[in-house]
Amino acid sequence: MIDPGRGGPRTDLAITVMAARRYFLDGATKSEIATELGVSRFRVARLLEGARRRGIVRIEIDPAPGIDAVISQELAAAFAIRSAIVVQAVEGPPPFTRAQLGAAAAGLVAETVEASDVLGISWGRTLRAMVEQLPPLPACTVVQLVGSVPSMDLDMNALELVRRMTVLGAGSVFPLHVPLLVDTAETAARLRDDPHAARTFGMFPRVTRAIVGIGAWAAGESTLRSAVSPEDAAEIDRAGAVADVCSILLGADGHEVRGAGLPGRCLAIRAPELRALPDVLAVADGAAKVPAIRAALRSGLIHRLVTTEETARLLLDGDRRP
Repeated sequence: MIDPGRGGPRTDLAITVMAARRYFLDGATKSEIATELGVSRFRVARLLEGARRRGIVRIEIDPAPGIDAVISQELAAAFAIRSAIVVQAVEGPPPFTRAQLGAAAAGLVAETVEASDVLGISWGRTLRAMVEQLPPLPACTVVQLVGSVPSMDLDMNALELVRRMTVLGAGSVFPLHVPLLVDTAETAARLRDDPHAARTFGMFPRVTRAIVGIGAWAAGESTLRSAVSPEDAAEIDRAGAVADVCSILLGADGHEVRGAGLPGRCLAIRAPELRALPDVLAVADGAAKVPAIRAALRSGLIHRLVTTEETARLLLDGDRRP
């Protein structure tokens, strides 16, 4: 049996190509690929990064993907948000769709962020796709809005996204070297008081623009759900959660849901702090996420949305129903 971690150059190339095909063409997750190849998820992440760097994988995205202006305006009006950008995405596997959505969000951020801004960012695969396609930015301040989940893929972790932002020429950076979720509110309070963490938490009121993802509160769709115990997840289910934004749980009508000691156990920006920010952009899509996106739009936490045409139509169809 060949050890993928110790093969020669040809073996390494073959493993890289196999991983890239499974991820970019078949839509397999890093965990699935790791199991198939007998390596760690972190090794898979390095293989995929190498595939892009070596030119094995070349993704070409129109820098100005088609935008449906009519549906964009209709969606913004229907949910009383400032603006929406509805991307006419070319059909393909999830990584391809995320790349198109990320390109549109990257263009929006590049056009609006100024050196005087304090830019907050959460986590997510689509936000990672956005960060990958950002041009050099003005020397704005970047603030991490949520702690980290140990089981989360490194490429979508909030700390990793903040690190990537520094490469783009950001100014001061305020990382958050704490977990997203801990066992008790008392532990969370102690970690919030840590000088390094407190420095970042203290920046939340100064954030002028935030970029967030939206998680659907369902198995396999929410990083926060995967971090809580089955008993806690069941309690939150009974409380009516359908979405999470920066670890803030939301019900179908957009109200904040509490259960299992959350939000006290979370180390992240809280609902009142996020609601007070002057500009919050959400980037999310997918039929499975439609109830979650709708809840986030109804919550008053989100000012702008970047999504796909398919998702926008599902949102509008559901909102028109009695």
